[in-house]
Amino acid sequence: MSHQLAARIAGLLFLISTSSYMYADSILSPLLRLPDFLMQAAQNESTLALAALLEFVNCVAVVGIAIVLYPMIKQYSERVAIGYIAGRVIEAAMLISGAVILMTFATMGDKLAVSSVVSSEQLYIMGSALKTERYFSFLMGMIALAIFGFLLNVTLFKYRLVPRLLSALGLLGYVMLLLKVLFDFFDISLGGSWMYIPGALFEFLLPLWLIFKGFDLRHQPASDI
Repeated sequence: MSHQLAARIAGLLFLISTSSYMYADSILSPLLRLPDFLMQAAQNESTLALAALLEFVNCVAVVGIAIVLYPMIKQYSERVAIGYIAGRVIEAAMLISGAVILMTFATMGDKLAVSSVVSSEQLYIMGSALKTERYFSFLMGMIALAIFGFLLNVTLFKYRLVPRLLSALGLLGYVMLLLKVLFDFFDISLGGSWMYIPGALFEFLLPLWLIFKGFDLRHQPASDI
């Protein structure tokens, strides 16, 4: 596989990853915020199943991106290439656990319909705990993405594989993502959703550049970083 074909495939996988996760989140968030989210989960089992499938697609896509980019990035830094695969695998593992939890909600909702008041309260306590587990799994996945995405962009910036303005946006985006996730992880009230914007913009622009322009391979590495 040529490096430019790999770039185009990686660009498509970026778009598949972003679009599948964003759509899954858009149909899940309103449902999971409801006080009776377990009952709603049972009544909307097909919606949960679709969201879980889309999150699985996202997990496959993010690992695929790292695998497709590995041969090219390896020429510039084998450590970064291996680290990027590791980071994406960690991210996928954290997110896939959250996808499994979605189907657990549906099962708990079915149990809720035939449970006593006491049992219902216990189910909601367990459901809330699972929501928290899903949330922190997401945060840990984003920590891995932020760290290894930053390292990838160091390589992209150093060797000008994409325009430096674009890789600089990636560096900023992943730093902001890491800070936002750490603030949320430790329940620190700093920043806001705007901190996701640079990274989101980068993950929209990079795949477009890869699809239509590919990598600039004129700057060959002198040594591993």
